[in-house]
Amino acid sequence: MAWGRVLLCGRVASDEEPNQAVDAGYCLTTPHVLRSVSNVRMQRVFSSCVSDHAVFLSVQGDVYVYGCNTYGQCGVSPAAGSTQGGPWLSDAVKLDRQRDFVPSLADGVSIEAAATGFGHTLLLTSQGAVYAAGANAQGQCGLAPRPSVYPFHRVEGLSDPVVDISCGRAFSALVTAGGHVYTMGSAEHGVLGTGLLSWHHRGPGQIEYRIQAEPVRVPSLQHITRVSCGEDHMAALDHDGQVYVWGRNELARLGCGTQRDQGRPVHLVQLDRKAKQERAQAILAGRTATMVLDREARLWLAGSWRTAGDGGPGQTFIIYKPLEELAEYDVHAMAAGADTIQCLATPTLDGQPIAGARPMVLAWGDGAQHAEFGLMHRTATPDMLAPLQPLAPIAVAAGRHTSFWLVAPDQAYSELPRFPQTIESSSTCLVCGQVNEDDEATLLECGRCENPYHLSCLDPPLSTVPEGDWLCVSCRAADEDESGKSSARKRRRL
Repeated sequence: MAWGRVLLCGRVASDEEPNQAVDAGYCLTTPHVLRSVSNVRMQRVFSSCVSDHAVFLSVQGDVYVYGCNTYGQCGVSPAAGSTQGGPWLSDAVKLDRQRDFVPSLADGVSIEAAATGFGHTLLLTSQGAVYAAGANAQGQCGLAPRPSVYPFHRVEGLSDPVVDISCGRAFSALVTAGGHVYTMGSAEHGVLGTGLLSWHHRGPGQIEYRIQAEPVRVPSLQHITRVSCGEDHMAALDHDGQVYVWGRNELARLGCGTQRDQGRPVHLVQLDRKAKQERAQAILAGRTATMVLDREARLWLAGSWRTAGDGGPGQTFIIYKPLEELAEYDVHAMAAGADTIQCLATPTLDGQPIAGARPMVLAWGDGAQHAEFGLMHRTATPDMLAPLQPLAPIAVAAGRHTSFWLVAPDQAYSELPRFPQTIESSSTCLVCGQVNEDDEATLLECGRCENPYHLSCLDPPLSTVPEGDWLCVSCRAADEDESGKSSARKRRRL
């Protein structure tokens, strides 16, 4: 499987007033390498339109968590000053198979997928078990309701292995190997899909929404293979390429021809009319829109995904439509933030793939306020992300106001800035403690800790600056099970 290094852009700190751990609303306006995992080979990245945190999976099977941890959604303590945690993780934390899972992960069991909600996270194991952490006041973790859960606890009560997971604002969904969908959490807007009344009056002006703390089956769905949760709605895909939607339908985000909330799954007959070879292969529920990728690599949209005009609140897509700007592209993957949409795509000519064409990231969202695109301006229509043009993107994910990409570690990658931007490092060789005054010796700088070394001081010594990636002994030891290394850079004596 292809692997890459983690880049991020947009918001990298909390803007929520109670969290004083970091400067409020701090944003990166250009793509940065996430320093803490700059040497780790990642194969998947997960976030969502309601999340300020992300999960990374390495080729070695390790799980890394990053970002907001106010509710313990990263599976570690949210307490300020805690050794491995805190309310915001600026450095990605690798989860420990024993300490951070209850029960601990058995030998040979790996994490295959993740899903992130507003304040909670689900992890899916290679054996079909689900672990949950974070906010759980509404039962969204599938555990007995309590304010928060950490470390990750296994969700019980399912007889079949789980094959897919997804999280919304305060609810979650699971797909089993038998093709059944189970939901849990808040029933607001009928998003659990069971058709039961989702609320009741507690008194004048007081409404309480039903809570489902244990996974409950959505009875009308069968043969489902994938599910996707938006902020307050959901979409499901079956083995035949047919799509079902339910939940909140304000701004026509379900694309079913109405704007009324749907408490039960609605079959999208519009897409079912397509020939079987043209039906859906992937789905993505965003904040106020839903996306469907068909088997001809075309992207279809419903709902509202811009601030004005066609596709805006006043002119929503009440049924699914393709975007004209994507007509000359094959779309391979989709991601949705709170105000943005991105896709990984390759250009075509007369409907046919162009030989040798490299994948690129196309993005749009004129409501973006946090430099999610690595640009200071916003775009209402799909456009290539210029800051990523020199790079080779492998995967794309979007948090609420943050973009994440996996890119190949080539020369263009090695020139990118890093986040956090400043760390304590030495100005002299860490071995001899000197800067050579007599020659023009080049100091080799570790791509992670930025400490410098004379080539001759290394053990064994080097005669030339190595090409490609290089880490110092200390950083290699910290991740000794990782074969990936950070980029090497030359630094001459000032």
